[in-house]
Amino acid sequence: MAAILVLVTSVLLAGCSAFVLDGAFLPQYYRYGRSLVLVGGNLAENNSEIYNTIIELSGGRGVAKIGIINAASLDPVGGYQYYRDLFLKFGALEANRIPIDVNHTHANADPQVVSLVREQTGFFFGGGDQQRIIDTFYNPTQSGLMESPVLAALRERFNIGAVVAGTSAGTECQPNKIMINSGESWEALRYGVHTSYSDKRPHDLVYNPRGGLGFLDGFIIDAHFSERGREGRLAVLLDETRRSSHISRGFGVDENTALVVTHAESDAITGKVIGQNGVVFIDVSHAHHDPHSTYYSVSNVIFHYLTNGDLIGLRNLNITFSPTKTPMRGHEAYDHALTSSDIFYGKHRDSSHKPEFTRAATSVFDSRLDSTTYGDTYESHPTFRVTMTRTSYSVGYVERKSSFHSDITSYENLVVSIAERK
Repeated sequence: MAAILVLVTSVLLAGCSAFVLDGAFLPQYYRYGRSLVLVGGNLAENNSEIYNTIIELSGGRGVAKIGIINAASLDPVGGYQYYRDLFLKFGALEANRIPIDVNHTHANADPQVVSLVREQTGFFFGGGDQQRIIDTFYNPTQSGLMESPVLAALRERFNIGAVVAGTSAGTECQPNKIMINSGESWEALRYGVHTSYSDKRPHDLVYNPRGGLGFLDGFIIDAHFSERGREGRLAVLLDETRRSSHISRGFGVDENTALVVTHAESDAITGKVIGQNGVVFIDVSHAHHDPHSTYYSVSNVIFHYLTNGDLIGLRNLNITFSPTKTPMRGHEAYDHALTSSDIFYGKHRDSSHKPEFTRAATSVFDSRLDSTTYGDTYESHPTFRVTMTRTSYSVGYVERKSSFHSDITSYENLVVSIAERK
């Protein structure tokens, strides 16, 4: 009987979604289930809300043992030291380096590293290049890639309640079926999607069709989102791969912002936005792609933008706006919506202003007279136009501050189309 119990436990912990023997769960599992904290990059050292959340989901102050995985970085040791100091500052009991990277892939089968992973109550993936993470945690075989013993141990810990957190590439590596590698929005619209790099077009949209680490299923995940104008590249990737991957939803996390996922093991899976900016959800379930257009053309793409305190059910996309926000309809502050001549520029022009796509999109909900606006790409041959429409099903919520650019605005059901400008 003891041998049977050991076998059952090992099978369940290896990833089965059924029950796990009760004594195997970490204490935080009973409150949060399986959890992730997905940061969009540029996580500020003073962002106590995000650091404290990671520690809480790892068992709490004075208890949390954070395994830091810096496999995406060109400087794994230096990155570890940076995050170790921060996690200890915010109250973790331990912050331990998981010594595995592309230059030490042999460690992904080292029993001592496996043992170290099994001692942690949470994990944090640093930024860099997400493909390095995949190359580190999977081993090539004649029949494809095989999950390493270290990744299997990490999955065991996740299944019993250890949080998986990451920033930038450490967020982008988490989905199951499709993982974004690189690329820009205009190039995605002009040249489509690719599974390998081209020296001739280094800004093409490249993705890994085998996916990432697989800790979150059902979404394609992007980071540095609004700040780098990545709305176009995620919409294109979802639209171009939805029939083969059966994934029609994705989200992009802004910088210094996190989507906190709890109860990932059940239909109660929920995401909460914390931090400075927002998270864009894109749904192409009912999008129409025009195959006869000379250049890329898609309509009826649904965008949601959630900011601090907003909640979303990740099975049904039901949204609950933070009680700090109030409805915008009937309380709009401006007559007209804003347009843009560089819709995917992001935030580099003026860090005190909203990024271009966010600026135009949120202005539709703050306009008394306009229900539609547009933004054009700066790049030409062709110039693409992004049209944004507020319908009767669209709602905006806002926490008013001192100006349009400092207002904390969220919205639901913005209808977006992208096509060559005529």
